[in-house]
Amino acid sequence: MALVPDVDEQASRDNARKVLKEYRRYARMVGEPLVDIKSPSIDGMPRTQSFENSVETKLTDRFNADLEYAAMRNALASMPFQFYWVLYYSFCTPAPMTAEEIAARVGLANKDAVDYVKRQALMWFAEAFKHGQCLKFRF
Repeated sequence: MALVPDVDEQASRDNARKVLKEYRRYARMVGEPLVDIKSPSIDGMPRTQSFENSVETKLTDRFNADLEYAAMRNALASMPFQFYWVLYYSFCTPAPMTAEEIAARVGLANKDAVDYVKRQALMWFAEAFKHGQCLKFRF
């Protein structure tokens, strides 16, 4: 038995992909104001008493989003230049780009080269995000 168990690379890349797919949502959450100010509306329906603190829930969600977003940015910032841009164009732009568009922007030969670099970059991200939280090990 080895001192450190083997890394299941496919499962680790899948975990990294799952985290990065939330990037846009967290970016929107971090950019939104803390308080939603709306005009009151009257619909004539009776209201029920709510026993949860909605302001506290919104604040907690906002703080958690801020922490996750910062952890993602830190993991992306620790990557080599080409890895960063491939993941950035794949997961962090307002609309995801195709592999052909990424290849043209990053200077890779074709879609297969982008897929290869993306697999390497996802492993790098899995190792860097929250000190390897995305890594999956085989025992």
